[in-house]
Amino acid sequence: MFSWNIATHNTKGAGWYTTAGIFALAFIIWGIFVGLYVLSMVVFIFVGVYLLMENNAPENTEIIVDENGVNINGGFYDYPSIEEFSIVYDNRKPILLRLSLKKRGLNTIDIDLTQDVNSYELRAFLLGYIQESEKWGELTSNERLMRYLKI
Repeated sequence: MFSWNIATHNTKGAGWYTTAGIFALAFIIWGIFVGLYVLSMVVFIFVGVYLLMENNAPENTEIIVDENGVNINGGFYDYPSIEEFSIVYDNRKPILLRLSLKKRGLNTIDIDLTQDVNSYELRAFLLGYIQESEKWGELTSNERLMRYLKI
């Protein structure tokens, strides 16, 4: 059985919010001047929804992987509902456990790995229940950019 916590609240600094606010305000003003009022409204709504989601997110996310399935803060995924898994590396360091679900829509879940988790033991444990995907081994350039920008 594996269990770890991920800090999910306030991972961004004041500089990040300032920069994002400046970009959002610039898009809104530019949309108004150019006559793209829908763009301005979409950016405004996106910023509002993002801030609501950020403020209502739990401070910690608890991950439990056992013989029954994967539990993510009370959301349970049993092994028959998981198609495959992979451990994603960044410069040979394991950073994500990626689960591909059998359901349609949002079918990929990325779970941050901490130093407390032995990725080799976790991989060996999961191989007893689900198959491993070979297509996700390293972060793509888009994923690296998103992690760098903390999106």
